[in-house]
Amino acid sequence: MKIQLKNEMETLIIPLYGKAKMSEIGVFNDLYAEAAIDKLDYDYSRLKIQKKTQIMLAIRAKIIDDFAKDFISENPNCLVLHLGCGLDARFMRLGPHIEKWYDLDFPEVIDIKKQLYDETENYKYISSSVTDLRWIDGIEVIKKEVLVIAEGLFMYLCESEIKALFGALKSKFESYTIIFDAYSKRTAKSIKNHPSLKKTGATIKWGVDNPREIEGYTQTVKHMKTLYLTDKNAIEMLPKNYQILFMLAGLFKSAREAHRVFVMNVED
Repeated sequence: MKIQLKNEMETLIIPLYGKAKMSEIGVFNDLYAEAAIDKLDYDYSRLKIQKKTQIMLAIRAKIIDDFAKDFISENPNCLVLHLGCGLDARFMRLGPHIEKWYDLDFPEVIDIKKQLYDETENYKYISSSVTDLRWIDGIEVIKKEVLVIAEGLFMYLCESEIKALFGALKSKFESYTIIFDAYSKRTAKSIKNHPSLKKTGATIKWGVDNPREIEGYTQTVKHMKTLYLTDKNAIEMLPKNYQILFMLAGLFKSAREAHRVFVMNVED
């Protein structure tokens, strides 16, 4: 029996379907996404996701996966928080040997995800809005490295909500590393006309031009690096014609900065 979905859940389906399609053609390896779309009762013909959008979703996921793999390799006992996880199978992709991993999303999202992937001793779900910061109280205080992942999330929050999240995490943990993607302010204003976004009815609330702005969100937050969707190592998995397209886009600052991934560190 297939898992029932509501039509308004397209914000969940678009990244999942995009990664599944890219996995099918060998651009991004996500067998879990491929299996998941077969288990969901949904008319995928409604989506009409542009090929370029599918590719960008795959590149973004690869950038974050690669960073997370390296972080976990260097800190095998770390805690990982995946905020706004949607139906993504990042825990499964990166390996179930991780000591403690939490996936957080709205209760209705977690209800669906539980039908796809079982909780384990080291893989737990949190059913909550990311902005209802009471969810942080349910996580034990630890003295180990913490990685926070927020993919495709912050653009849907307003600046005050992001600031509050940074501060609440700092109050909970002595230090943490956070990786997230962000639009430029110009992109945040213009992307409302993107076909996929218009279908979901979602509202983009936040964009940032300079990561130094984020350093003012809470004490001791430091910008570590910016990872671009046009970087050579990020696009090497693409067909040659798309590699050339993204490399050319990377030559122009406005295109390169339109959508990128930031890594920040927060510590005493």
